[in-house]
Amino acid sequence: MKRLYILLVVIFGVYAVLMSVYLLHGNLFAIPKELIGTDVDPHLFMTVDEITKAEALSRIHSLAFFLTSPLQIGLILLLLGVSVKFRLLAERLLKRPFWQMIVFVLLFSMLLDILFLPVDYYLFRVDRSYGISNETIGMFWSDQAKDFAVNSIGTIVLVWMFRWLLKLSPGRWWLWFWLASIPLILFITFIQPVVLDPLYNDFYPLQNQELKKQILSLAAQSHIPADQVYEVNMSERTNAINAYVNGIGGNARIVLWDTILQKLQSKEILTVMAHEMGHYVEGHIYWGILYGVVLSFFGFWLAFHAYRTFVRRWGPLWGIRGETDLAALPALLLIVTVMNFASAPAQNAFSRVIEHRADVYSMKLTGDGNSAIHAFQKIAKENLSPVTQPKLVQWFRGSHPTILERIEYFKQFSQ
Repeated sequence: MKRLYILLVVIFGVYAVLMSVYLLHGNLFAIPKELIGTDVDPHLFMTVDEITKAEALSRIHSLAFFLTSPLQIGLILLLLGVSVKFRLLAERLLKRPFWQMIVFVLLFSMLLDILFLPVDYYLFRVDRSYGISNETIGMFWSDQAKDFAVNSIGTIVLVWMFRWLLKLSPGRWWLWFWLASIPLILFITFIQPVVLDPLYNDFYPLQNQELKKQILSLAAQSHIPADQVYEVNMSERTNAINAYVNGIGGNARIVLWDTILQKLQSKEILTVMAHEMGHYVEGHIYWGILYGVVLSFFGFWLAFHAYRTFVRRWGPLWGIRGETDLAALPALLLIVTVMNFASAPAQNAFSRVIEHRADVYSMKLTGDGNSAIHAFQKIAKENLSPVTQPKLVQWFRGSHPTILERIEYFKQFSQ
């Protein structure tokens, strides 16, 4: 076992060095020579300092992503022995399996959060030092506490469901769990806009009545059943700009960050909102749910076989009693983490397709390519976003087309 741990540390060390060399050195953000001096050239709408900060910030966040994901996988593997101790502690403290499960989940979740807290804090400090974040240390700790509470409740529900189905149908639990996940996904989709989002930010009706009228006019053209537009106080947290339309049916909410109201012109805002309405009109939320349901079907099936094989073959090395053992839960988390990391390119590819479709709808609705170009130039400037990304980063982290690709598309509609 000690040799395994040493091997894991060596492999991760080599991987970390290679990723650091790749991401921290070299000109990763160069645009094609033929596009220099055109609308996509950041030197035309960003200062040299802003370009330098945007590229440095992207390197740091990309390196954090590529290091923390494998690090989490390795740590979970290393903590399998600790999970056995947590299970023994829960059994000594409590007699009922349900309460033992809650104690175990809380202990293991807290341990992982503590281990990754330095990374979260470091990124918090980086974003503040680069001027992209306005969060205070109080907000940071408040968000950490809220995240832990929300995630713990969700994890406890999922673990209880998993253990119940595992005992009920040991050979088919993956199928029943998959079926049960479908209404759960829909439920979360419904409650997030009205229950979870307000836990972190304050929402109130848009104060700019003229802009509200224009946005609702676009919504009416798009057959979106909304009679109110909301702004959310994000300036206390960030200098970045964003807007979105979420929810389903009569639960739809049109939301603008107050930062976008401060930094974009009305015409520019309307092209952004038309993009967000495109997601709603084309049913991207439904396509996303369908994609997730189909992908999770194969994911649950694969996790079932991997979990069973792992526990039976290697579980005894750590003292894991079997598939129903609480101490085996981190093994399932390990498998899910590996699968999420491996499937990131496919998930992002799907996301980029629907994001481009929303851009197409924005131009169909407004036809204002000039305003869209100016909007995304300002988004690059205010969000400190490079206009392009290296292929590896785009595959694993790029949920949207690059700003370069989007501006190039909008050029077709500029005058």
